[in-house]
Amino acid sequence: MAPNRVKIVEKLKMLKDLKQSESAKVSNITIEYGSENVLFKIKTFGQVDNFYNYYRSQNLHLVLWNTTISKDSILFLKSTDIIDRLEITGELQFLECKFILNEKETITEVYKGKDENEIIIRISKRDFGDWYTRESEHFKIIYRDSHSHLVNHLLSSAENSLAQLQKLFNYQPDDKIIINTYDVSDYGFGATTTIPENYIRIEIEPLEPGYEMVPYSERFQWLLSHELVHIVVNDMASDFESSVRSVIGKVNPDKNQPLTVFYSLFTNHNRYTPRWYQEAIAVFIETWFSGGYGRILGSFDEMYFRTLVNDKKEFPGVSEIENVTSHKSILLENILYLYGTRFIAHLANKYETQKLYDWFSLKPNEFYPGLESKFEKIYELDFKDAWKNFILDEMEFQNSNISLIKKYPVTDFQKLSNKAFGWVTHITYNSKYNSLIFGNHRKGELAEIRSFNLDSKESNHITTLQTPSLVQVASVAYDESYNKLFYTTNNNQLYRDVWEYDLNSNKEKLLFKDSRIGQLTVSISTHDLWGIQHLSGKAILVKSKYPYTEFQSLSVFDVGDEFSDLSINRKGNLLASVLHRSSGQQSIIISDITGLEKGSSFQFKTISSSGSPENPSWSLDGKYLYWNAYTNGVSNIYRYDLQTAEIIPITNTVKGFFKPVQVSADSMIAMEFNLDGFIPVKFEIKKADKLPAINYYGQKILDKSPELYDLNLRPANEVIDKNLFSEEKSYSSLSDLSVKTFIPTVSGFQSRVVLGVFTQINDPLLNHDLIIEAGISPFKETTNDIKFHLRLKYSYQQKFILGIEQNAPDFFDLFNKRKRGMLGGRYSVGYNHYWIFDNPLKVKQSTELAIYRGIKFINDNTTEVRQPDFAILKSELEIRDLRKTIGSIDWESGDLFKFSVLGYGSNPDDPQFSGQLMGEWDKYFIFLASHNVLHIKAATGYHIVNENVPETMFFFGGFGNREIENEPVKQFEKMFRFPGVPIYSISSDKFLKVMIENSLPPIRIPNLSFSSIDFKNINLSIFSQSLISDSPEIDKIINVGAQINVMFEHWYNLESTISTGFAKAWWRSGNDTEWFISWKLLKD
Repeated sequence: MAPNRVKIVEKLKMLKDLKQSESAKVSNITIEYGSENVLFKIKTFGQVDNFYNYYRSQNLHLVLWNTTISKDSILFLKSTDIIDRLEITGELQFLECKFILNEKETITEVYKGKDENEIIIRISKRDFGDWYTRESEHFKIIYRDSHSHLVNHLLSSAENSLAQLQKLFNYQPDDKIIINTYDVSDYGFGATTTIPENYIRIEIEPLEPGYEMVPYSERFQWLLSHELVHIVVNDMASDFESSVRSVIGKVNPDKNQPLTVFYSLFTNHNRYTPRWYQEAIAVFIETWFSGGYGRILGSFDEMYFRTLVNDKKEFPGVSEIENVTSHKSILLENILYLYGTRFIAHLANKYETQKLYDWFSLKPNEFYPGLESKFEKIYELDFKDAWKNFILDEMEFQNSNISLIKKYPVTDFQKLSNKAFGWVTHITYNSKYNSLIFGNHRKGELAEIRSFNLDSKESNHITTLQTPSLVQVASVAYDESYNKLFYTTNNNQLYRDVWEYDLNSNKEKLLFKDSRIGQLTVSISTHDLWGIQHLSGKAILVKSKYPYTEFQSLSVFDVGDEFSDLSINRKGNLLASVLHRSSGQQSIIISDITGLEKGSSFQFKTISSSGSPENPSWSLDGKYLYWNAYTNGVSNIYRYDLQTAEIIPITNTVKGFFKPVQVSADSMIAMEFNLDGFIPVKFEIKKADKLPAINYYGQKILDKSPELYDLNLRPANEVIDKNLFSEEKSYSSLSDLSVKTFIPTVSGFQSRVVLGVFTQINDPLLNHDLIIEAGISPFKETTNDIKFHLRLKYSYQQKFILGIEQNAPDFFDLFNKRKRGMLGGRYSVGYNHYWIFDNPLKVKQSTELAIYRGIKFINDNTTEVRQPDFAILKSELEIRDLRKTIGSIDWESGDLFKFSVLGYGSNPDDPQFSGQLMGEWDKYFIFLASHNVLHIKAATGYHIVNENVPETMFFFGGFGNREIENEPVKQFEKMFRFPGVPIYSISSDKFLKVMIENSLPPIRIPNLSFSSIDFKNINLSIFSQSLISDSPEIDKIINVGAQINVMFEHWYNLESTISTGFAKAWWRSGNDTEWFISWKLLKD
């Protein structure tokens, strides 16, 4: 489990060549107890060279090879939540330590101590424990105990980047920047906000590999450089903006109080710029800070634009990128990185880089400059003309590269499909059926695993792939001899599960839940399943033997060394893989794995480090290894001869070939890149004549501005003194509370105007979050007395909710005929609990007890109540299993169930009781065409009748949308809405309701904008509902209606929607119609 397990050798050494070291003997074991971890230190006479660990049930097993102990022992330990005892058993060749654990979910790290004769085993709770903090001059990091080994490096890297950025932008943060580490996903990433405070979230696991989409060196330095650019650019303020911030803070928009939007614009103006603009400067600086490892010099970016030009596709306009391309492209919002980066690369090449910094900087005397107006002032050029120039420049550059490639013979190939498959997993070949097996995720379709027959060119669905990741989709491996498939789920969030699918019986089963294992490969001779586990920021080589009951951890790599793309040969003795070093170097390696289980160290031979090689694949006879690499700037296929060690190129292609797999003695399959994804192609195996090197646009920038070399950061540990960091202390959410927002507001209450304040108080982790809106209505519009108004909401860890409302203000009452402001008081306490949180399946229970005092009307002041004082206890169980496809605007597949029980009790002086039982089911599926969604809903309810409190009945009617709204636009989908009749006009004690809705594909019109408003999409829904109830007025009713939603984007970050709907309803004795127009502010 330590770096000493990894040894680089020039040749493969067979097991028989390994020298047997003298055995080590355990001398003593010391145990250190922490609040959330237990540390075992095993001292030995002699060095323990090799060891591995695995979990069996919940208990940890550690095998120390060539190690002995005087006698078998059982150590009964101090009572702790984590561990009960340690059992030590000596075998002939190894010593086994069995840690009997009390905690069901733990994280284990095994590593060498400062003394080579010391093994340290650190067992801690799995990311559910307490938080801790440390601080540097400009940063405060908040982390779990299991992340503590990264803290010094993260703080050093952050200070290292910030020091350089302060010089570039003349920036000084007002407060310490928060860095919050998480380990709740199997792939790492960074995220940033500057509202209401400067905050960076770092997921500590290795980044998702593939295609050199994100070239990087040491990932934490690289990630922090990128995220800190966002902090610096967005947090810069003019003198006026700084003055406003000093009074009211940096305001976060709140959909319940839309005036916060305007305060937010005044206090963090730079945040409201396009995403492509935001990412462009971050990518530009990330590249030079990392010595060229960044997307300015990325091969994927070159391939994308080369393909765009080669296929004669049109370049999108500026607003089209944000509102059309980023939704329809398989890259989704990653497309914004490409275009933003390429545009400012064009500017840096044509003009001096200082102008670029000036465009993104904010000087003290500037007063909220517009993005385009500032650009035109600095560059003395119309922004739209600059964009056109960029397109012309890019086309000329790529045509030049295409001509370079075509100077030499381009590989002849056969396209096997007319339609791209989108993103694809690793490909496996089924020789029995002459077919390919792989997973894919393309636009408008749910991700799935399929087989593609090479004879008929037809593909067949095998199984769905839930929660695909963007680039790799999932990990897929195929055992041809057993005809079994292995794959992973939870690939984009949470912890990955490993599944087995038996193609003989078409049955699947879960092998390892939350195992965090991917990069699967399986031996068709031994049937061992190999993979890479991500844990505590490290990559771990693991193996599971048939019948796959447990995984063994065989070798742990240093933080920063990332292991992927495993491929085992047919004999099961050689493992090819990709090793990405913290230096940025990426290599294809081969390892003899026959001795690993018997205690041999993990040794490997480096085959190639040229062109970010990846996707190794063995030949059918095992004599060759294939892979793809950008050696000449274009991804081509290469072959390595195991006997002669010769490497030759197999292809010369214009776009790029990936994921090679041999299918016969003289031919192979690869995936060709296209803008809509990858297409399988077949070509002959023969040496390519010559591969000409293309030019990189980023190199032109370096040639013009060689001073960019000077931005390369020195290693953080060489320039930052870690001794200046504070000592570790427990994170206190109470002491970290601060006022984030405090603003004057105008709100409404029924027909009154309320003058008041809005404030938000919380800590960085939102353990405590308090929102208060309070005010008075002094204008005496309806009565002579002045009313006090209060709306308070407090949440603890976003689970426990406390609410206090007294004549609660409602901003939207200022504009709407139907008022929601409720006269009286409401005091509530609630609790939210997830029984299952395993995407896409989530099972949530929400329970609330609410006490009402002095109530006169309910249902938006349309229903008078007989009992002014009452209490309601409600519990709702929601089971959600919903999915979307690339390009969707709403749910497109899956089920949603809700079950509710409600109890009502009135004033104890005159007690009245009632209750309700309700259930609803929503079914979504894609119908006829991509993004054409059929939605079926069934709902039913039963009311325990009490004639003294008719207000506890069910009330139906109306679309529900008010003129100015903050609720979801499709209110007609709710259980108690029934368009075509007035709202709340049908009352009943029991009912059955059915709805069928067809939501048509969204319409996106490119480059339609006005000032700071961009058109996003139009969506039309057609529906019909039927209701059967015991209502004395209308017992059976049916309707037909339609609703159009037109969505807009404001200031590049905020959305609003204009909706209009029409419905007609029929019942036994009559009919009615309803229509509405509504403007919804901000997102749902």
